[in-house]
Amino acid sequence: MIRLKTNHSNAKEIFIKALNDNKVIAYPTDTIYGVGTAISNNEGIRRINKMKKREQPMSIALANFDIIKNEIAINQQNVLKVIDILKDGSTCIARYKKGSFNEKITKNGKIGFRIPNHDFLKSVLKLYNKPITTTSINKTGFDPLYIPDEIEEKFGNKIDLLFDDGSINNNPSKIFLLEKDELKQIR
Repeated sequence: MIRLKTNHSNAKEIFIKALNDNKVIAYPTDTIYGVGTAISNNEGIRRINKMKKREQPMSIALANFDIIKNEIAINQQNVLKVIDILKDGSTCIARYKKGSFNEKITKNGKIGFRIPNHDFLKSVLKLYNKPITTTSINKTGFDPLYIPDEIEEKFGNKIDLLFDDGSINNNPSKIFLLEKDELKQIR
């Protein structure tokens, strides 16, 4: 595992190269540390699920809503509502158009997505211009980790890269479900 500070001079380029090379990456978000990979990286997705000791869908993190707005089932009335809830880093779950996403990260024809409000991650996602998988870095049923030293100690042999931005422990993102043209908060 390689560990870099987010303010390293080439951190963004290294992050993007790692995505292109199908690596598993731990990174800071506005709420906690996440772990993810390229959305097409089946082996990376398998490794993350094994690390978390579960088989579940994963959300995706993206730079802006335009990246997926044509891939999800949403009427024009709800577009502005979804854009508004994404502004604060909340997650939205919606139906997606068949063939739009890797089914290893979806469930029942739905995908979760969010736009993180962490400056480093936002800038990486803007440069990458594609979504990445995102889930908390922890074993299922345990609290997420928020201190880079603990992440390295517990998962250093299971991830390829850790971007260190110090301790991060904020409230989890709200989650909204868009179903039958109705948007409701579920967390």
